[in-house]
Amino acid sequence: MKNLLLMVITCLIMSFSVYAEDKDLLTSKMDAYVVEINKKGKEELVKAEKVYPKDKIEYKLTYTNNSEKPLNGLVITGPIPENTFYVADTSNTKIKSNFVVSIDGGKTFESEPVKREIMKDGKKVEIIIPPEKYTAVRWMPLVPINAKEKQVFAYRIEVK
Repeated sequence: MKNLLLMVITCLIMSFSVYAEDKDLLTSKMDAYVVEINKKGKEELVKAEKVYPKDKIEYKLTYTNNSEKPLNGLVITGPIPENTFYVADTSNTKIKSNFVVSIDGGKTFESEPVKREIMKDGKKVEIIIPPEKYTAVRWMPLVPINAKEKQVFAYRIEVK
């Protein structure tokens, strides 16, 4: 369990990426929250300090443009650590973006649903790769991040 906690914390610190024309003008942070259900039956996000099997974690990636000009070309990539899986349909941002996923450790990304052709009983059959097989998620905003603006990108994973 200590290894899992260390891995999740390490991913929070290191495993996301961003591209901008001038990185000094852009700050980013990634926060992790355990999704808990309160006494009223509503979801509450609690800062993740420890995680356990079956916990759902919400990652929030926040990018702030500290410059006086819009920044174009952002590419926001979020990790899906080992011993966790992506929770389907939890990608969330208010920014008009293309959302893509990777099933190969971030080497390639593609739109959902991820499909593959396999041979079954001598015939080619198309299958859909389940979200549990995703290894990273990525947003490519279709709009710039304006001067002094923040953009937030969120998604959820579950600990195996």
